[in-house]
Amino acid sequence: MKIGTIVSPAAGWKYAELSELAREAERAGFESFWVSDHLFGGEGFPDRDCLEAWTLLAALARDTTTIRLGCLVAAAQYRNPALLAKTVAGIDQMSHGRIEFGIGAGWKEIEYRAYGYEFPGPGDRVTQLREALEICTRLWTQERATFRGEHYRVVDAVCAPKPAQRPHPPIWVGGSGPRVMRTAARYADGFDIGRRGASGSGRSFLTVDELKEANAQLDEACRAMKRTRRLMRSHWSGAEIGDEASLRELRRRIDDYEGAGLDRYVLAFPKERAADMIPRAASVVRH
Repeated sequence: MKIGTIVSPAAGWKYAELSELAREAERAGFESFWVSDHLFGGEGFPDRDCLEAWTLLAALARDTTTIRLGCLVAAAQYRNPALLAKTVAGIDQMSHGRIEFGIGAGWKEIEYRAYGYEFPGPGDRVTQLREALEICTRLWTQERATFRGEHYRVVDAVCAPKPAQRPHPPIWVGGSGPRVMRTAARYADGFDIGRRGASGSGRSFLTVDELKEANAQLDEACRAMKRTRRLMRSHWSGAEIGDEASLRELRRRIDDYEGAGLDRYVLAFPKERAADMIPRAASVVRH
């Protein structure tokens, strides 16, 4: 199983700190480094600096050499889908083919309102997600792309250069619910299983039974879409490393998740201690 680490959100960090954190994760043997797609930190007005996801990834593409870089997950409505396709293709070129493309239907209504984006109901947002994926994949794989949907359209649009990865960077859909899962089964290479732990449990990670239940739902979505290629699965959650006992507990969780069919586990370390915990996790990552 692949082990990644995520900064979520990229709020309260200076770029130099994030760059060093990504390089430290690379040295420690992490397979991937992820950022989230938010425009400000906190639930209300901006209270911390927050770097935009794709410009951040473009910079990290030049400051790292081997670690894969991704977004969990871009909000489909924040960028015109054709422009998003161009942006991702360019960063994939800059990184020499190390980009993972994560996208979802969006959820943080207060952020949409603050920046003047419409925040339609969940059904419309999932339709927007599907249309964005249709446009991105067409632009990445066709010389000229034409698509007319309910929300977006392109006419003879060109994406040049194409992504370095062919036919395109791995696509990850994040979210919940049967329709989002079917969207992943149709368009994506993988699905990110979100926080599904019991509310109020104080636990941000899945139990093995919860992971198996989510996998069963994804399997059903794949059958409904007549998908034959396996849909990969990832999950990200908080993690803390304080002593040898916490390292052993994390190792047990990784082993349990791998046995339950998870393909990638992404660790979110507390901001105040991430710089110390990432190198300490090397023994677990390389196990």
